[in-house]
Amino acid sequence: MSIHKRSRNNNASSKTVNDNEAMTTGEKKAMKKCIVKFVARVLEKGPTGLRAEFQSMKRSNDFEKMKAFKEAQEAGKNRYKDVGCLDNSRVKLGSPWPHEYIHGNYVSTPLNPKRFICTQAPLEKTCADFWFMCLQEHVETIFMLCNFMEKGTKKCHEYFPTKDKPETLTFEEGSHKITVRFESSRVVKFKGRDIKAKVVETILSVEGPNDMSVKTTHYHWIDWPDRGVPPADLAIIDLLAKARVSKGPIAVHCSAGIGRTGSVVMIEYVMEQILGNQPIEDTDKILLKIREQRNNSVQTDHQYLFVHQVLMNYFRQRKLLDANVEGHHDDFTKTYLKMVI
Repeated sequence: MSIHKRSRNNNASSKTVNDNEAMTTGEKKAMKKCIVKFVARVLEKGPTGLRAEFQSMKRSNDFEKMKAFKEAQEAGKNRYKDVGCLDNSRVKLGSPWPHEYIHGNYVSTPLNPKRFICTQAPLEKTCADFWFMCLQEHVETIFMLCNFMEKGTKKCHEYFPTKDKPETLTFEEGSHKITVRFESSRVVKFKGRDIKAKVVETILSVEGPNDMSVKTTHYHWIDWPDRGVPPADLAIIDLLAKARVSKGPIAVHCSAGIGRTGSVVMIEYVMEQILGNQPIEDTDKILLKIREQRNNSVQTDHQYLFVHQVLMNYFRQRKLLDANVEGHHDDFTKTYLKMVI
């Protein structure tokens, strides 16, 4: 069994930075100091410059660094043959599971060396593997950023019971069984009136071999388009604030587990730098760090721009932008919307 490595800064990692009214003047000043360089850089480059920056970071597959992925190809454990899983950061399934492979990678953030497990959407063959991973790693939060079907194509197997189909599901691998029970479900109500994201929260109880068990909160973001972006409001900021208190890694998947998934990881990475009172790194460097752990994270220029716009909107809504900067952000927003819509 792998042992979850706890955050090096539990107090900081449990903060939500979600309520500006609760911030002291000192905290607000410290946060503004962290974001100054980021804001200046984003506005100087603008959406056009950021797009060029993203396009300069070519995606690639070095399959010599993905040997387990290649070996698992014949067994049908990989959803896409061109979306690899790096050996250096991959999750390994331990005893009593009959094999160790799953298409998932640990991804670190400034406050937690195992903040995320970025993984592909479960296949029919890998549902049991997915749930054993959640048991082994004590995953208390799952973000599902895709739908089961998108544009007529199957993107994810039905791996959890829902309000419409609440029957307990059982998944088997060899002699081992895992049961997933439905407890409750609701549509998430966000604090911001302008947040229109449709996200369903489902509470699940999972039981497996050797008396392993975990209670998991599953967030299904229903209206995030494949290879696209939702409105750049604060929905993901709110969800990350809820998930940040999880003891184990947060499991995140879309279909391939790199595009929509990578966007969420990038946003959390920046938020944790702020939580740790650290200046925000250049976002191209952040993305390259993430890609060293989850190959080819963030698939499109629209997703890269979305990350920046969400963060800028967060800073503005929390009154962390100086008045003389807001006009420049308005111009940025107009160009952003023309590019992504």
